[in-house]
Amino acid sequence: MKQMDKSVQFIILICAVSWILAGAAILLGLREAKGLIYTVFASGYMLLPAACVLILQIIHKEKPFRNLNISFRLNRWFLVAGIVPVVSVFLAFGINLLFPGVSFSFGFEGMLPYLTEEEAEMVAQQLSRFPPVIFMFIQIVNALIAGYTINAVFALGEELGWRGYLLKALKSKKLLPVSLIIGIVWGLWHFPLILLGHNYPQHPVAGVGMMVIFCVLLTPAMIYIVIKSKSVLTAAFFHGTLNAISGISLLFLAGGNDLTNGITGIAGFTALLLMNLAFFFYDKYVSKENIFTKTIGEY
Repeated sequence: MKQMDKSVQFIILICAVSWILAGAAILLGLREAKGLIYTVFASGYMLLPAACVLILQIIHKEKPFRNLNISFRLNRWFLVAGIVPVVSVFLAFGINLLFPGVSFSFGFEGMLPYLTEEEAEMVAQQLSRFPPVIFMFIQIVNALIAGYTINAVFALGEELGWRGYLLKALKSKKLLPVSLIIGIVWGLWHFPLILLGHNYPQHPVAGVGMMVIFCVLLTPAMIYIVIKSKSVLTAAFFHGTLNAISGISLLFLAGGNDLTNGITGIAGFTALLLMNLAFFFYDKYVSKENIFTKTIGEY
């Protein structure tokens, strides 16, 4: 079985399984569901790529979850995987403040479209207990803890597919074309959740395209870290930490909207572009490995 055949098989399977299940859930009332019910579904949705990997490995008579670079051999890139999302989110926040009509605010107006009334009340209570700087520090610590523990478990459900199986299946291609392929598929895979208001509650239709751009921009650095660490676990830590910390870039903003604000908005796209450029120049002039211009290979 050719490597490209496996990548196509995975893409078709993950999209078919995920979209059919999401469609069934929507017909059963997920669109009206809030809070715990939606969280449970979204968390389960994250595990579907791993389930599809398992299905294909069984079909191809391969050992389950083998040859996906699930390595626990620690190196500094395991730490980088958690730091980079935090830096990117704060960079997006700083860029956001340069936008017309956007300003710093203690009223967490930027988060309100994403929160239920109960969640908004909880955030308000927490903000009233701590000065903003202390509150922000606590959120960073909590995000890192979650990113390397519970969030990483669910993120690994995705990453075994995107930066595990699919990355291996595309190993004959160079990093940037692979990033484009994985990023587009990854972004489109989210579309049922986006249409339900996930990440872009004010613009769910335009949000589908925004999510694709976001995933494409996010992928090169994630692949680079996976290659350097020689472990798909770093992608899970990166993904898990980003999910936990992304709200910080919205919390103290007033003005703008979900297409411009935060790590998933235009400000975030700018931050991610700068992050990718930083990795590119590090790779070219510091480590001098030129990973960005080589085929993925057997990293």
